[in-house]
Amino acid sequence: MSDMLGYAAAAAVLTSFLMRSMVPLRLIAILSNVLFISYGYLAAIQPVLLLHTVLLPINIARLAALLRGDVSIRRHYDRYRVPATARLRHISLFLLGLTAGSLGIRAVIHLAYAFFSQCRRNCA
Repeated sequence: MSDMLGYAAAAAVLTSFLMRSMVPLRLIAILSNVLFISYGYLAAIQPVLLLHTVLLPINIARLAALLRGDVSIRRHYDRYRVPATARLRHISLFLLGLTAGSLGIRAVIHLAYAFFSQCRRNCA
């Protein structure tokens, strides 16, 4: 039973990362907080229970502020737009970090050096 709650909570977190607007994101985040609180209580995992007990009122307060209109989302919308080259750099750094965690830092440094030196030769 507790494992099913854990999987449902994880699925809710994954779903919240797929949301494009703030109100549905906060609603799914509140659902994931409730599921993780239940999971942490039933499985006796105190860090999970504590974290989501703290996050739940934060998400509720942020949702209430959104619904009251206290937060303007459009004003800061363009701030998060980045050029395609920056997005490509962010994606490549993310993949580099994943590789570093999987292979070890020494192998990643070697792969990154080989990759970027090859890119530099081809682009120049």
